[in-house]
Amino acid sequence: MALKEDFYKILEVNKNASEAEIKKAYRKQARKYHPDKFSSSTEAEKATAEKKFKEVNEAYQILSDPEKRTQYDNFGHAAFEQGGPSSSQGYGQYGGGQNYQDFNFGNFNFNFNEFGGGGGDEDLGDIFGSFFGGRGARKRGPQPGGDLSMEIEISLEESAKGGEKTIRYARTGKNGTPEEVEKKFKIPAGIADGQKLKLAKFGNASTSGGPHGDLYIHIKIKPDDLFIRDGYDVICKVPVSYYAAALGGEVEVPTLSGNKKIKIPAGTQSGKRFALREYGIFNPKTKKKGTHYAEITIEVPVDLDEEQKNLLKEFDEKLKDKNRKIKTSFIEKVKKFFKL
Repeated sequence: MALKEDFYKILEVNKNASEAEIKKAYRKQARKYHPDKFSSSTEAEKATAEKKFKEVNEAYQILSDPEKRTQYDNFGHAAFEQGGPSSSQGYGQYGGGQNYQDFNFGNFNFNFNEFGGGGGDEDLGDIFGSFFGGRGARKRGPQPGGDLSMEIEISLEESAKGGEKTIRYARTGKNGTPEEVEKKFKIPAGIADGQKLKLAKFGNASTSGGPHGDLYIHIKIKPDDLFIRDGYDVICKVPVSYYAAALGGEVEVPTLSGNKKIKIPAGTQSGKRFALREYGIFNPKTKKKGTHYAEITIEVPVDLDEEQKNLLKEFDEKLKDKNRKIKTSFIEKVKKFFKL
């Protein structure tokens, strides 16, 4: 009789693994060796995968049951062999007298998409338990259809204010054939890039009489030409003239709520930000809007004619150190560093 491989080794977990870790490992291995993945493989590869698939399920049936796991830890495989401590509950039998080792996967065609679109939160132990009639397996009624997901792009303004969208997509209908669906849904104000919306029962139809699966919409916010989103705050780079920055004055700033006039002081430097509280994006948690930052960008004149160049040169020559605080400070730092 060939020696059985260690159940922990089959699931690729250590002996101190938690129930959650065992379940996670089981899902991974069950998907890895599932017969559907080897439908176009050679007969030898199919046979190997079928053998591994059975071993994975066998290991999980023991290690997922606290009582059986304790017996296995104490006695190993002998605990379930004929004459062993638990031979009356041997794992070779899975209800109704059906021998697990004799289960034929040859005509078995299982689609994970019918169980939640790939087994994300589905309890695979329940799925396989229903096939084998295992001890403790729950009887399962009609299952929901597979979930669907799609990505849509929205504008920054739509993400800030919310709105309504209409989408058209294809899904599997109740008769198993594709059907076109048109659905309107609301975008909540303040939704962020990467968030997803769930439209319950708008996924694929069930093949077992259950409800439709769900549709998940992943949100992608298009870059905006004017505004930059930073969480629930908004940044807008506002160009001002050299003259306005030097003398100060009133500047018109665009916001998501319309234009807003602000006053900038004389001597405003490029990069300086002015905060407009609650002119940003609505925050669903705080029920308040974020801050709109007007970031000043000093526009340097270009394409000057000779007269303009001479006037600027003349003006520059009349400037003193007190008029150039940043440059003066920079020169002092350089002198200090090089000990000049």
